[in-house]
Amino acid sequence: MSRRRRVATGLPLLALGCAVVFALDVLVLGMSTGYFGGGYNSPRLSGAGAWLAFVAGGALLDAFLITAGFAIAFALARTLRLAGLPRITFAAGLAVLVPVTLDVVSHQLHRVFGRVLGLDVLIELAGGSVSGAVLTAISEAPGALLGLVAAGAGVALAVAAARRLETRLAPRELAPPALGKLAALAAATALCGGLLLHVASQRWPVVAYGLERKPSGLALRTLVRTATDWDRDGFGWLSRPTDRAPLDPAIHPFAVEIPGNGIDENGVGGDRPADWRMPSAPPVGAESPAQPSFLLIFLESFRGDLIGRKHGGQPVTPSLERLAALGSLSQRAFAHNPSTWISRAQLFQGRIRPVAGAPTLIDDFKRRGYRVAYVSGQDDTHGGPDLVGFERADFFVDARSSPERRTSRTALTVSLQVSWRVVLEQVRAYLESTRDDPRPVFLYVNLVDTHFPYHHAELEPLLGVIPVSRAEIRAWNAGRVFETYLQAAANVDRAIGELLALWHEHVGDSAVLVTADHGQAFYEDGMLGHGQSLADEQTRIPLVVKGIRGDWPEPLGLAELRGRVLAGLSGGAGGASFAPDPERELFQFTGSLARPREIALRSSRGLTVLDLATGQARLEGADGGATPLPTEDARLRELVWTWESVVSDEP
Repeated sequence: MSRRRRVATGLPLLALGCAVVFALDVLVLGMSTGYFGGGYNSPRLSGAGAWLAFVAGGALLDAFLITAGFAIAFALARTLRLAGLPRITFAAGLAVLVPVTLDVVSHQLHRVFGRVLGLDVLIELAGGSVSGAVLTAISEAPGALLGLVAAGAGVALAVAAARRLETRLAPRELAPPALGKLAALAAATALCGGLLLHVASQRWPVVAYGLERKPSGLALRTLVRTATDWDRDGFGWLSRPTDRAPLDPAIHPFAVEIPGNGIDENGVGGDRPADWRMPSAPPVGAESPAQPSFLLIFLESFRGDLIGRKHGGQPVTPSLERLAALGSLSQRAFAHNPSTWISRAQLFQGRIRPVAGAPTLIDDFKRRGYRVAYVSGQDDTHGGPDLVGFERADFFVDARSSPERRTSRTALTVSLQVSWRVVLEQVRAYLESTRDDPRPVFLYVNLVDTHFPYHHAELEPLLGVIPVSRAEIRAWNAGRVFETYLQAAANVDRAIGELLALWHEHVGDSAVLVTADHGQAFYEDGMLGHGQSLADEQTRIPLVVKGIRGDWPEPLGLAELRGRVLAGLSGGAGGASFAPDPERELFQFTGSLARPREIALRSSRGLTVLDLATGQARLEGADGGATPLPTEDARLRELVWTWESVVSDEP
C-alpha cells in the first residue's frame, strides 16, 4: 500500500461518520420540532438557499465534532494499550457514539415530553440537581440507556474483530493518522464552524436554530463561548444572551443592575432610575387577632381549570367545589414560576425571591402560639437548602418515612413519592396523638398524586378511565394522557374530601386554603409537563379559601398568600372576596430568577413577555394572539425594571 493510498483512506471514514451523524440529526430534529415540515415547535426550514446553508454548515460542524472526538479517543486508546487497527476502530466508534447517544436520548425524551428538553430545564425540574437531572433523563429514557450499553458493546466487539483482522494484515500497511494533523483539522473546522454559527445567528436565524440543536453545534457553541469568555463572567461570543462587554466582568446579560449610575449593567431596559419603585400591591393590613386552626393543602401539578370540570358527566373535583361553596374561589391565581421548589418557598416566605434563613409561615404560627405540623407526600429535602422552615415545625414527616410504600419508580431523592393514603394515615396519627392539646394547630399537607406519570397502583378508576402506561405517554396520545391525569385529580379531590372530614372531626370549624405549585401542560404548546412556559396551563393554579377574609385583587400570586392569610384569619364559613383589578400586574418568570429564560408581567390585558435569550419581546393578549414589542416600549422597561428590583430584593 503506497503512502498516498494510506493517507486517502482516512477521508472516507470521516465522510461516513459525518453522513451517519448528520442523517440521525435530521431525523431527530424533524421528529422533535417539525423543523423540516410544519414547524409546530420551531421555525421551519424552507427554500433552496436555507437548505444548502443547513447541509453545508451541518457537514462542517459534524466534521469538527467527529475529528475532535476521534483525536481524543485515539489518544485515550493508548492508555488502553490499543494500537494499530484496533486503536483506529476504537477511536472511530467512540467519535460517532457520542453524538448518536445525544440524538437518541433527545428523541426518547421528546417522545415522552413533546419538546426536546434542554439540560437547564431538566436541572430546574430536578430541583437544581445535576445528578437529579441525569437520573430523570435515564428514568424516562431507559431505552436510550440500553441502546447506549448495546452500542458500547458493539464498539468493544468491533475492536475485538479488528484485532483478529490485523493479524492478517502486514503491520507496515497500517498508517494511523497523525495526532497533529487531526488537531489541525479539528481547529480549522472549529474556527470555520464558530464563524458560521455567529453569522447564521445574526443573518439566518432559522438556519442557526437547526445548527445549534445538532450535538456538534451545541458542542462548538459551548466551546466558543467558553474560549471567548475573556472576562470570565460566564458569557462569551456565542452566548445566549450575548455579552456586549466581553472585557468587563461587571457588565453581562445577568449582571445586577445598579440604578442611577448611568450604566445598563445587563444591557436591557436601560439604566433604571434611582427613584423608580415597583408598583406595590394594596396593603394587607395588620395580623388578625383571631386564632382559628388553619389547614393548608398544597397540591402537585394541579391545574387551575380542573375545578368545575366534568368527564363523562362526572365531576372531577366535587370536594373542592363544596369547599368553594362554603368559602370562595379565585379564577385568576397564578404561580410566579412553574416549578415546585421555588413555588413552595414563595408561598411560605411570602416573597418572589426566597432566601435561606428567612422567616416563613411556620415561624409566624409558632410565634402566635400554634402547634405546627408538616406532612408531605414527597421528599422535601430535595431542591437545595430548606427555604420553607419545615425543620422548625413541631411535627415533620415526608415520603422518606415510608419508602417501602412509595408510588414512584425509585426511592431516590429526585423522585420519591407516596400516595395520598399514606399521607392521610400520617395526618390521622398526628391528630389523634395531640387530641388533648388545647392549642390551635397549623397543618400543612402536600398531596402529590397528580405528578407525572399521572397514575399508580393505589389510584382508583373514579372516572372510569383506563390509565395509560408510561410507554403510552406520547404526543399522539394526548387525549388519553389528559384523561388519566383527570382521574388522578379526581383521586386527589377524594383525598381532600377525606382530609377535610378528618380535620373537622378532630379540630372543628377552622380556616382552610387549597392551592398548588403550578399547572401542567398536555402538549397544548408542544410539550408535556411544566417549567418551560408561562402559559395558563402551566402557571394558573387553584385557590380555594374558607375562613380567611379580605379583599383579594386578581391576578394573584403565591407570594402574596402569606400576608393575606395572617391578616384575614377568621375561621368559620365564608372567605375572601376576589375581584379583578385592571391596573394590577403580576411578575412571572421561567428558569432561575437570577438567570431566567423569560420574564413577564401578567395583567387582565394579557402577558408582557421578554425572551432574554433572543432579546425579543411580545404582548400576548387575552385572546391568545401575540404582538411584537419594540425595545423602547414603556411596558418592556417596566417589566425589566421589575425583574431587576426583585433580583435585588428592593421594594
